[in-house]
Amino acid sequence: MPDATIKIINCNNITSGEIDICADKLNILFGRNGTGKSTIARAIDLASQGKALTELAPYGINSDTAPPTIDGMAFGKAAIFDDTYVSQYVYQPDTLIKDTFEVLIRSKEYDEAKKNIDDALSTIKTTITGRQEIIALQQQIGVLISNIEFTGGSNKLAKRKGGIKGVLSGKGAYFNPPAELNELSPFFEEDTVSKWAEWRLKGYTEFGAKGRCPYCSVSDTEQTKKLNEVFVDSFDKASVEYAAAISRAIENLADYLNMDKAKELRSLFGVKESIPVLETQLAKLGAEARYLHDRLTAIVSFNGSSVDRDTIADLESKLADMKVDLRACDTYFVSELTKTEMGTINAEIDSLLTKVGVLKGEIGKYNKYIQDKVNDRKKDINDFLSIAGFKYTFDVEVNGENNARALLKFILPDGNPGDVQSPGKHLSWGEKHAFALILFMFDAISQNAELMILDDPISSFDSNKKYAIINRLFKTGDKANSLYQRTVLMLTHDFEPVIDYIQTNSGRQDPSAVCAMYFENIDGQLKCTPIQKNADLMSSVVLLKELAMDSGIDIAARIGCLRKFIEHQYRNPRAESEAYNILSSLIHGRTEPTHDSEGTDKLTDAQKADGIAFIKDYIPDFDYATVLAQCTPQCLMERYSSERLPYIKMLILRSYTEQNAEARERLRKTNDVLRKYVDETYHIENDYLYSLDVRRFNIVPDHYITDAERFVSNEKARFDFT
Repeated sequence: MPDATIKIINCNNITSGEIDICADKLNILFGRNGTGKSTIARAIDLASQGKALTELAPYGINSDTAPPTIDGMAFGKAAIFDDTYVSQYVYQPDTLIKDTFEVLIRSKEYDEAKKNIDDALSTIKTTITGRQEIIALQQQIGVLISNIEFTGGSNKLAKRKGGIKGVLSGKGAYFNPPAELNELSPFFEEDTVSKWAEWRLKGYTEFGAKGRCPYCSVSDTEQTKKLNEVFVDSFDKASVEYAAAISRAIENLADYLNMDKAKELRSLFGVKESIPVLETQLAKLGAEARYLHDRLTAIVSFNGSSVDRDTIADLESKLADMKVDLRACDTYFVSELTKTEMGTINAEIDSLLTKVGVLKGEIGKYNKYIQDKVNDRKKDINDFLSIAGFKYTFDVEVNGENNARALLKFILPDGNPGDVQSPGKHLSWGEKHAFALILFMFDAISQNAELMILDDPISSFDSNKKYAIINRLFKTGDKANSLYQRTVLMLTHDFEPVIDYIQTNSGRQDPSAVCAMYFENIDGQLKCTPIQKNADLMSSVVLLKELAMDSGIDIAARIGCLRKFIEHQYRNPRAESEAYNILSSLIHGRTEPTHDSEGTDKLTDAQKADGIAFIKDYIPDFDYATVLAQCTPQCLMERYSSERLPYIKMLILRSYTEQNAEARERLRKTNDVLRKYVDETYHIENDYLYSLDVRRFNIVPDHYITDAERFVSNEKARFDFT
């Protein structure tokens, strides 16, 4: 029983029709050219994508009142192999097939391996970067370092520029001013101290020589003169700003610093006798800060893309570089909080380091899977190319994660491969389609398509290549890497797959995994007939024998089939079979059986008796004179018109032209293609040993029937047989 019956209406040359599809089987739909195979494929393809079938509207029909439709699509995603697939997806500029990695490598196993690695990497990336306090600490230490001012990447102070120059000359200590400036202390306690100092210094330096205060115009006293001198000697804007910035940065890091040492550092500002100590302590503070900052920066930047499969080899050294050795921070960053936080970070890093080995193992498995998959694909496709006789070799290059190229190389006479530039331009049609079919198979599998459609995939190949291609597509027992036991609809006018997979099982398929139908398009109506092994398919010799013995078949066809049957029994039937000579004489309208075509070498009575005895084994009521009377031109033309089986019509027409040389010449002149077809009618399917039973299946193309009807009509008019 079919799993789906697809109904197609008003699509190109198909007015209506139904197609049965069995799930998990190769469904061969065999029919002549022009029956609508490509239309069926396109209709199913459009329907599977949820698209309208407007492009399939027949000519001359209003698509609004009789729209093209398709119903009964019980399948989800469909993948279709046709010329469009070859042009759009295969033979890309830099690879044989679009999305090479997805098609040839990616699988459920790959996704699982990738997920395991991604989960492990995600844990590593978030374990030490998900804590905001670490990020804040790294930023605050960065502010301190930028304020201390070092030369380049060293731990040396930039003593010759900006505020640090003034501080190291004893200026800027607003938080530790000289005793002479005690009365100005309210100003030193404001956050705007640097602006105030700049304002006061500007007024004194520009207008102090007047002997009066530049702001209140009060005359200078000895006290104010001394105050101004000390102020100028102790402050400038840059040094105050520098000192203020250092002070603020220390306050913001108070929880992480030894504040006694920080207080001691501040006390050194403005004390000229302590400048060397101040310089040493600033450098020490800066060195500890830079050490911590480098490690915290590595931790903070350790996210997203900082570690992946390509950089995993460096992961251990990266993690080790993030660990904080508190021996490098023995003076300032020695608070309990610092020790606790850095200890926590170190513990987390140690934990991650224990996981790196496991992660490397997972990545090793992952890389091995990819390599094994690539090697399997290469061997698989190269074995196919070799068996099919194609002088090419196939290769796959993996370029990073989820990226690969499929390449084709020509095998040179010395056996070495040579690059094929632009294979889409240099390969023959057959080569392109053969490669494309195999790549399509992998593509359809990777998409997990529920229905695969092959639109006349192999008709243009020779027999060996046909078998090699189909055998690989449906590789028995390998469902994971072939179309075996998948739902496939093969639309073809090639009879060979029917023979190989239905009758002889040369494709080595489980018979339950294949079914076939013969379909015709009769004035727009699709007619599909199941094809059964032995019942509908038989060797040409057996079919000829059965037709000869079938009393329901026209006598002219029976004697023609029996003569052809005898030809298969003898090397030289004319010399070895009297039955053959009797039948030949009948077919050519001779009044008596003869050995020669001129009708002069007559059979003896004994020879006639021997031949007739053989014939009667197949045609029991055979009588030469009676059959001769039944096969006159007039009788043949009358029975041609009343005959219902197209194939038998062709046999009757052949009998007519065999005994009428002038009619045969007229046929040759008016339609030599039909003449050739009629001459070869007895060959059944000319290239094959097997044939469909012509009593059940119409294997005669419609245009031959039309042309034959026209010829017979003209012949009847010529002789006025009525």
